[in-house]
Amino acid sequence: MSVGLLLRQARESAGMSIDELSSHTCIRRSVLNDLESDNFQTSGGLAYARGHIRNIARVLHANGDLLVDEFNAMNQDYNRPMIDLLSENNVTPVRRSKPRVSFGLLAKVAASIVVLLIATPTAASFIHSPKKSPPKPITHTATTTPSVASSVTNGAPAGTTAVATKTTPVAVVISANAGSTWLAVSDSSGTLLFSGTLPNGSSKSFSDSQLVNFTIGNAGAVDINVNGRDAGAPGAIGEVVHLQFGPGVSSQG
Repeated sequence: MSVGLLLRQARESAGMSIDELSSHTCIRRSVLNDLESDNFQTSGGLAYARGHIRNIARVLHANGDLLVDEFNAMNQDYNRPMIDLLSENNVTPVRRSKPRVSFGLLAKVAASIVVLLIATPTAASFIHSPKKSPPKPITHTATTTPSVASSVTNGAPAGTTAVATKTTPVAVVISANAGSTWLAVSDSSGTLLFSGTLPNGSSKSFSDSQLVNFTIGNAGAVDINVNGRDAGAPGAIGEVVHLQFGPGVSSQG
């Protein structure tokens, strides 16, 4: 029995028309009619026809392997290599035989390369670059800048060397003479120097090269001495004050 007749019987058994089968398989109606008439040319070749048959069998719930075997038997190509079948249906280009390379030619090319590699360093050895004159020695002359005994302020005349003057650190003594107070002290870098209670009748000393910061919880209970000068009480009893003292600088916030 032919493949076309088997396909028609499977479609009719499934109760499906050509148009319905075309809609389900996305195969044109004319191609389906040709397949059922054993005309496989409009399918685009044997490989495409075989694919259409499997697609139709899947939709009709028919035995696709049986239909394909019958198709192969009809077209006598079931023993041919797949690459030949694909080439026949323009799926892949026809294989072309590769040109043979002569081993004698390869040997000659290899020998030429070896000779070239040997000759290149030899030829290069006969080429001399012009001699370069040796570099002149560089003489370094040491110069000495006379020291300056006295410090020079900013804006000194050209040709003079400025010597930085040493900064006198600030020294602060805080004494609790009228009661206890809470006290926090930090230096110019923000490092905490002291935090706690300063009892009545006690005192503490703090110093820094740049700045000393104070927070006093009971300003009227203490007296402050800055660099040997009495500054008195920085505020009233129970008042919280923030103070900063530097070399020649003091402020209250």
